[in-house]
Amino acid sequence: MSKISQRDERLEYLRVFACFGVILGHISNWYMRAYPDLPFDSYICASVFNGLCRVSVPIFFMISGALILEQNTDYKKNTKRALSILIKTVVWTIVFLIWDYFYLGERYDIHEIFAVPIRVHFWFLYVIFGIYLTVPLWQKLVKDASKELIKYFSVLFISVLTLSFIIESFKMHITYEIPLVGASCYACYFIMGYIIRHYIDEIKIKRWIYVTVWALCVTATILLTLLPSIKHNEHIESFSDFRSAFIGLSALAVFCLFMKAKPFKHNRIISLFSRHSFNIYMIHVFFLDIIQVNIDITKFSAWIGIPVFFIFLLILSLVCSILFELAKGKKQIIL
Repeated sequence: MSKISQRDERLEYLRVFACFGVILGHISNWYMRAYPDLPFDSYICASVFNGLCRVSVPIFFMISGALILEQNTDYKKNTKRALSILIKTVVWTIVFLIWDYFYLGERYDIHEIFAVPIRVHFWFLYVIFGIYLTVPLWQKLVKDASKELIKYFSVLFISVLTLSFIIESFKMHITYEIPLVGASCYACYFIMGYIIRHYIDEIKIKRWIYVTVWALCVTATILLTLLPSIKHNEHIESFSDFRSAFIGLSALAVFCLFMKAKPFKHNRIISLFSRHSFNIYMIHVFFLDIIQVNIDITKFSAWIGIPVFFIFLLILSLVCSILFELAKGKKQIIL
């Protein structure tokens, strides 16, 4: 097995890790937003799960960047990639409009759909579509960049992310952000995925440092959510934003740890979940709606509920995804 293929296995494991994390995060948020009506021990449990899962979305961006930016620039292929995401966004928006109208009784202002996604988790599609449109620019940037420029970009991104987080923590607003590294942390996550994967052998940071950074950042995220919420007796999630320096640094640390790990063996189960990760991401929300409508979360302990609901959402979403792909005529190898 070549070095690149070994790293691709790592990315497959990472994709599954991120997919599971997104589902756990959505269930945890459901619990947390019920506070203070939620039992205190359940709120702590949900906060811990949420803090552990916040790295998932930045990791998704980094995986995309690691895979796409290594490819040769192909304008036709890139246009198809962007159009594919756009079509999926439109189709899923229509599906959720119908679902929300008949099942949840929700009404939406069609004029606001471009500004505010119909569902919160749709924001990922909006952002990734914009990034895909500009992929040729990022490919040119990273492939023609010297190692000094790569180091400069990485240090600048981490520094600006941290400084912006500190400034906004004091309720101050940055009106004129630094282009690229300040205006969109998501594009930077995308680029950092390529940088870490491509230069991982030249990054001489010890593994224990990554583990320490991850542990400290996750702990900070949990405490900065718990303590203000307890103080004000309401759930406050301002420190759970993906622009948070703690979440950004912990996501970078996890990505580096996976890239530095010993080669992973091919696993059919991992490949199955990896192949269906996008559909699982979209479909699990339907089942989350169903349990939210029919279950009083304040009566169901998070210590039991989060694992049970996670397995419920994951398995049903996977089954629906397999059936969906079969309906489209694609052969699926389950095991």
